[in-house]
Amino acid sequence: MKNAIILLLCMLCLHGSAQRVSREYRDVPLSAALKELNSRQERYIINFIYNELEDFRVTTSVHNLTVPDAVRQLIGFYPVQVTQVGSVLLVECMQKTDSRYKGRIVDENRLPAEFANVALLSPADSSIIGSGVSNADGYFAIPCSAPGVIVRISYVGYKTIMQPCNSTDMGTFTLQPEQQLVRGVTVKGYRPQYKMTRGGLAVDVEHSLLSRAGTAGDVLRMLPRVNVNVDGEVSVFAKGTPEIYINNKLVRDNAELTELKSTDIRDVEVITSPGARYNAAVKSVIRIRTRRTEGDGLGIRTETNVKYNSRPGGYEEVDLKYRHKGLELFGNAGISTIYGGEDNTVSTELRLPTHITRVVTGADTYYRSTSANAKVGFSLDIGRNSSAGAYYSVARRLYGKGHSVNNKQEVWRDGNYQGLSDEDIDISTPFGPQHELNAYYMGRAGKLGIDANATYLWRKSGRTDHWVETSPSLGNRTVSTYNMRHNHMSAFKLALDHPVGSGSVSAGVEYTHTNTHDTYENPEQYVDNSVNDIRETNLAPFVSYSVKLGRWSMDAGLRYEHVKSDYYAFGTREAEPSRTYNNWFPNLSAGWNGRLLTVQLSYARKINRPSYLDLRNNVQYLGRYLYEAGNPYLRPVIEHNVELNAVYRWLSVTAGYNYDNDYIGYFASLYNGEETELVQNRNFSHSQNVYATIVASPRFGFYQPMLEVDLAQNFFHATRYGGLRDLNDPSASIRLNNKFVVSDRSFFTINMVYNSEANSDFVKTKASGSLDVSYSLSLLRRALLLNVYAFDILKTRRSAWTQYGQQVVSSKDSYEYTRRIGITLTYNFNLGKSKYKGTGAGNEEKKRL
Repeated sequence: MKNAIILLLCMLCLHGSAQRVSREYRDVPLSAALKELNSRQERYIINFIYNELEDFRVTTSVHNLTVPDAVRQLIGFYPVQVTQVGSVLLVECMQKTDSRYKGRIVDENRLPAEFANVALLSPADSSIIGSGVSNADGYFAIPCSAPGVIVRISYVGYKTIMQPCNSTDMGTFTLQPEQQLVRGVTVKGYRPQYKMTRGGLAVDVEHSLLSRAGTAGDVLRMLPRVNVNVDGEVSVFAKGTPEIYINNKLVRDNAELTELKSTDIRDVEVITSPGARYNAAVKSVIRIRTRRTEGDGLGIRTETNVKYNSRPGGYEEVDLKYRHKGLELFGNAGISTIYGGEDNTVSTELRLPTHITRVVTGADTYYRSTSANAKVGFSLDIGRNSSAGAYYSVARRLYGKGHSVNNKQEVWRDGNYQGLSDEDIDISTPFGPQHELNAYYMGRAGKLGIDANATYLWRKSGRTDHWVETSPSLGNRTVSTYNMRHNHMSAFKLALDHPVGSGSVSAGVEYTHTNTHDTYENPEQYVDNSVNDIRETNLAPFVSYSVKLGRWSMDAGLRYEHVKSDYYAFGTREAEPSRTYNNWFPNLSAGWNGRLLTVQLSYARKINRPSYLDLRNNVQYLGRYLYEAGNPYLRPVIEHNVELNAVYRWLSVTAGYNYDNDYIGYFASLYNGEETELVQNRNFSHSQNVYATIVASPRFGFYQPMLEVDLAQNFFHATRYGGLRDLNDPSASIRLNNKFVVSDRSFFTINMVYNSEANSDFVKTKASGSLDVSYSLSLLRRALLLNVYAFDILKTRRSAWTQYGQQVVSSKDSYEYTRRIGITLTYNFNLGKSKYKGTGAGNEEKKRL
């Protein structure tokens, strides 16, 4: 590790003499792009005649190029030359004419056609009098003084267009596909949709059918390795729950994914090997980048949702934004009501030394929750390259109650029937208020980029259960439990970046301080009362260096986390659960990017810290024969991950390996050797798994399917730790998404998924699947969006598993009311994307809370 640190410091000491720039340009005049580039750097002077270059429009991404190379990339195929004299760059059009023929070329899906060949022919003899090539936006401009021409447009895989034109403004040309059979080979035009990036995969949304998906949530449902369930929760295969950002702003409420329309998204990046600037517990990141913001003024979004899953539910949201020049004021409020439940059959076998007890419970539970939330904030652009902002949000559960009535619990001992217990349970789950305050500053000082964020969070939550168990043979019980939690967190994060040599270096620090207070009471003393407090501080400096050398790209990073945790039980500090951790987390990736094939190999060391709920010291009463406990002695899991990614045209392949040291598993055993099951998280020596993903996303005009196959294999010897069985069989998940575009305003989807039997540590999960359909229609120039959907139509998405613990075998078969129908109506008026660029701080710590 010492050598690695020395090597990294040496990399930081490198310094290149050439100033480099990175910049995005979207449909801007070449003259405006050159003027902006000239103002962003100091080494070169760019001279040009503004009006001479104004008709040449630019759409391109400049990444880490010297200024002369950036100018050449901006020029592209235009008849413009650049001459360098010392530090002066002279840019001029080589064809001096008063007129230029301009137009735009799109394919049959109205998507821009890049690199189409355009020739201007003389009407007299069909000789070529001008030529050009379309850019990334399909735009072309060709100097020509002839009063009339014949335009010829050719593009591989499409029919050649020949059309007379008498106006220099030629409008839009639409290409039609042409298939040519050459010795049995079909040749078609193709535009790559996936592109490998640092630590992940970028998906082009703007120039694909994904732009018509509806919302950002609908786009994510169509991406490789990304799963979005019926409740809008997002996960990445083999990487868990990701952090999601929209234009560098962390998504804290999945409603933001509904607010953002797919037509406003430029691209999405799925990062499966996050670098050092992210918390060491973050294993995946999704970054959504949008197109440019709409104009100033008042923006309004209202959204109404109604759904039914045996009982009605839904939500209502209102967003307001006001923009004036660089200032944006925003606020939103929402209210939602959710109905859920579980139809459960739970079976438990307790293998005591003297006898075997079997318990079968019909535990049907129903729940209703109503919540409200609000947010107000602002952002302000300070000059050309800086912005600052802040927001305050509050949330509270107005109603949260559940019940379980007339549940039956039957007991056998060595096969002999012992009796029946009737159970009635009332549940109350208060939450809130939750207060959150965020502030940020983002800007540049010369070449130095600055990104600072601060967050404060205060949260209150709890749960109250009241059990009435009636049994003439087993005895009557009345049990009440009260649990209340208070959490406070403050955090700050500073990230700096600066060009160094041929690449760029990023460095910074993140600090979090957390206080949690948890109380648990059971007046009847079936389980012990508890009061525990945890005070934890995490200080994490980090540094990373990235460089691109031709077709190769490399990224190296190092993060150090110093964590000090003090644990208190009934106000007294306990030495053993109070711990200090000092960990290094390196990451390294290397990639090769060809024209059609890209390959990337990455390694990362990560950590999985137990949640504060897992660290509680109480034993929770869940029934006469079942308790659940926290474990204040849990240690974090250190994870090593190696992953290989490859993309070829519309096919992507991923293969990976995980090694988890001090693995945390959910373990079942006898409670103090008694006739009661106890489940809790425990540490085990290690666990390993391998995984692979194959994704095929071909295009067939209006139909664009995506077939994804996920494979996984665990290596965990449960019998070494007291488990009754080793569960190491391989598992598979198959997903087929089918999208049919009816018109430019509507589409429908038919999505299917099948999950085979799966194994994890001590649990074997049964196979399941689902069939979902949806239809989306946009009206009023896309201001009004209607979405109708039906999830789990065949009622096959069930939660069924068996756990093989120590002297305990338990199983559950549950239907969780996932079959539902719904309709969502969204109205947007001049809302656009938010200018707020803060990412927040302590994001991973909030998940632990």
